[in-house]
Amino acid sequence: MSNYPLRLPDHVMAEVRLLAERNGTSLNQFLSSLIAERVGELRAMAEIHARAERADPAAALAILRRAPDRPPLAGDELPKEN
Repeated sequence: MSNYPLRLPDHVMAEVRLLAERNGTSLNQFLSSLIAERVGELRAMAEIHARAERADPAAALAILRRAPDRPPLAGDELPKEN
């Protein structure tokens, strides 16, 4: 476990305390969870971008062209626009 001194503006800290209390967690647990969630989100987005860079749109379109041209199954229709 590591420690890091964190400075937050007073109004942000007040909001964080309120949210942690509403969430039924300690301030430390609440902030740790928020940071872990954001790190996971950033890691996932980096992976998505890396995979997108490796994508081959022409190959994907070639696969889609092989799909049969038929109406969607019941329940799979696109919603009607207003």
